[in-house]
Order: sequence, then structure tokens, then C-alpha cells
Amino acid sequence: MRSLLLMLSLLLVTAGCERASEPQKPPASQPQEAADDGLSVLKKMVNEQNYRAMGFDSADQVNQAQLGSPLSVSDIGLDQLKGYKAGAKPDSLLTQSNRTMYPVTVGGDVKSSVTITQRDNGYRASTFGDAEIIKSLSRYRKTESQGDFVVRVPALAMYFLARRVDDRVLVIPIIDDPRLKVKVGEAVPLETVIAQLVPLANGYNGEPM
Repeated sequence: MRSLLLMLSLLLVTAGCERASEPQKPPASQPQEAADDGLSVLKKMVNEQNYRAMGFDSADQVNQAQLGSPLSVSDIGLDQLKGYKAGAKPDSLLTQSNRTMYPVTVGGDVKSSVTITQRDNGYRASTFGDAEIIKSLSRYRKTESQGDFVVRVPALAMYFLARRVDDRVLVIPIIDDPRLKVKVGEAVPLETVIAQLVPLANGYNGEPM
């Protein structure tokens, strides 16, 4: 049963994620430009076969899509978790990634996303869809001006919505993950989650979780 639940969690993270297959434009000089280009690509990608997986209610609905305010992504690496010592500053584990997630909205409702990746030569849209992830993140986002961001633990296939309050980082679980003893939608200090992630990292065998 536990393996089934963990597999469902992984499927939630990976479902509805596609990469562009058509010839790409040169990288953009600014992330917003890359996001605009990515939205155009997304509109061409969505069809009658994949619109649900990409988060839309119909294939035509993507034509009404607009970009929302972006969410920067910070990663927590497996090695950092394994080397973490109790009492250390928890946000020292956060590494600013080269990824930014842009919600894609229709009529104000979040449907899908475009993820922008920064490279040495500029910015490019790299991932499209991730519908369940972006919908869950947006569900607990306060307002688009509050500075919320994403905390991702790639090795464990986990995403959290995060925000800084005074001198602490609070994280919000976005799915019911049986590996953690925290409630979906409830903001908890980052150190609370770190304490539960460390044993998982130490027991990680390198296989998909």
C-alpha cells in the first residue's frame, strides 16, 4: 500500500508535463520574453488528445490562456539534506534554481504552466503543463504580490509553496504525502519539514520514489 501511495505521489508530480518538440527560437534575453514565447508554443501543443493532461477543459480553451505572475523555484539537494546537522539554519539548504514557473490562467483560473529555464546564453521555455502541481501551488498562494516561491526537492519528487515571514521560511505542503507528517495547506516552519526530510534522504537508494 505504501508503495502504491508513493507511486501516486510521483504520478501527481510528473503528469501533464511535456516538452516542446518543434524547432525552437534562440534563447530570450529576459524571462518574461521567454514566457511569452512559451505560451505561444503551449497554444500550439494542446490538442484534442492531450488537453486534459495539460490542465484544460477543452482543446479550444487554451486560446484564451494568459500568463500569471511567476513563481521562482528554490531547490533542496539530496547531499545537502544528508549533510544537514540539527540546529543549523534551515534556509541554508535552499539553492536558487535556474527555473521559474509561470501559471497559465483562463478567466482568472489557473489551468497549466510554462516553466522557464535560465542558461548561459539566455532564457528558454523548457517545460509545459505540470497542471496538478501549478494548480496545487496556486491554491495556497496568498496573493501574487506576497513574494511566495516554490521549494522543490527533486530527488524525493516533492514540491512546497513557501514564503518568508519575518526571519523564517514557512512551507506549505501541496499534496497529501504519506512520507511526511504535515497537513496539506498548513504553513509550517521549514525546519519542521527538514527534520522529516533528512531520514528520507539518508534512506534514499537512488530509485524513483
